[in-house]
Amino acid sequence: MFYSKNDIEYLDRFLQVLDEEQIKKLFSARVIIFGVGGVGSALAQFLVRSGIQNLDLVDFDRIDITNLNRQLLAFRSNVGQIKVEVLKKQLLDINPNLRIDIYPIKLSEDNIDKFSLNKYDIILDCIDDVKAKKILIKYAYENNIYIISAMGAGKRYLEYPQFEISDIKKTLYDPLAKVIRKFCSSERINKLDVCYTKQKASEIDCQNILSVVYYPVNMATVICAKVINKLIAKN
Repeated sequence: MFYSKNDIEYLDRFLQVLDEEQIKKLFSARVIIFGVGGVGSALAQFLVRSGIQNLDLVDFDRIDITNLNRQLLAFRSNVGQIKVEVLKKQLLDINPNLRIDIYPIKLSEDNIDKFSLNKYDIILDCIDDVKAKKILIKYAYENNIYIISAMGAGKRYLEYPQFEISDIKKTLYDPLAKVIRKFCSSERINKLDVCYTKQKASEIDCQNILSVVYYPVNMATVICAKVINKLIAKN
């Protein structure tokens, strides 16, 4: 056995349904999340609670008081702190044996090689910044690294959230997806898995982007399910 049962007791209710081969795939996988805001912070927690043992985080931002309504890492006690530092501490409180590196920097063309992305099984793009999103998507495609890119979760609050994983070419009613579709076409990127919803964004005019916790968190659950099932799939 390649793991100690005492170390993974917290996963017992999930690992009972997996065989040794699937557990080994899950435990050996390496995943990196870019952006730990509303989607990314929830996704990181879900992945660790689902058995991911190697998880790295990238985000330059600090926790703001306005993050409390939708970002699971945010509490009044940590406002002003660096997000990836806070989230690392929280994740180690779930699994003290988690192997985790954090990068409190902003992704750019100048530093993308710093991350040695070829060592990861999956890249998870939860970035808000469109320019950085494009850089990451293009790099992953050119280096044949599997990536899932999160599309829009803001500007929605009506109805029940309904997210799915689909190829970028099949997306509808999502302004961000429209921008990324055009980018992929211009760069001849013929395949990109994204998480999106067909639910139309609200046209309410407000100063900041409308956001409520149940939309980004539901997006995170769908991405997590895709990641776990892809990693444990039998050849």
